[in-house]
Amino acid sequence: MLKRSVMLSLSCSLRLSLLFMLLWLPLAHAGTITLTAANEHITNDMVMIDADADFQFSDDAINAINSGVPITIELDIRVARPRKLLWDTELLSAHREFVIERHALSKQYIIADQITGDRRIHGSLELAIDDLGRIRNLPIAEARQLEGEQALEVSMRLRLAIRSLPGPLIPVAYVSPGWHMSSGWFKWQTQQ
Repeated sequence: MLKRSVMLSLSCSLRLSLLFMLLWLPLAHAGTITLTAANEHITNDMVMIDADADFQFSDDAINAINSGVPITIELDIRVARPRKLLWDTELLSAHREFVIERHALSKQYIIADQITGDRRIHGSLELAIDDLGRIRNLPIAEARQLEGEQALEVSMRLRLAIRSLPGPLIPVAYVSPGWHMSSGWFKWQTQQ
């Protein structure tokens, strides 16, 4: 009888603990990414993208960066020809990845473009995050690839890549709202 009472007590406390965790998770500070402006222009026969984004990293992400964990931000761009009756025709898509990390010895923050290898170094995390939010002259296609196209729609999204975190951190990041950061798709019409 005593054994059953102890088991029932453990079961109730386990249920209460799980309920508390489920209620607590939405209250955790989630990070946000907001795309505030974007446009395209042609320079040297290349279609270039300029965009501004506001990054509000969660406490979990900031602590990870300050501890030396590299955080990858993915940038996805799609260019499509809108159609009235069917889904839009995708003409091209581009994917870029930027890593923000803290250098252990110099204690400086580095933003690295994973495609070009370009690295920008900043003395504070705030400056690095501001720089991460200023995308300038990002080439996505040769201008001739889009010649003759009228009224194109460009879509752009920024998001934190959970899958690129160190292995032990991935399961925690998937269940914690502090790691789910995405701007959603920001869309605009081309200036042609």
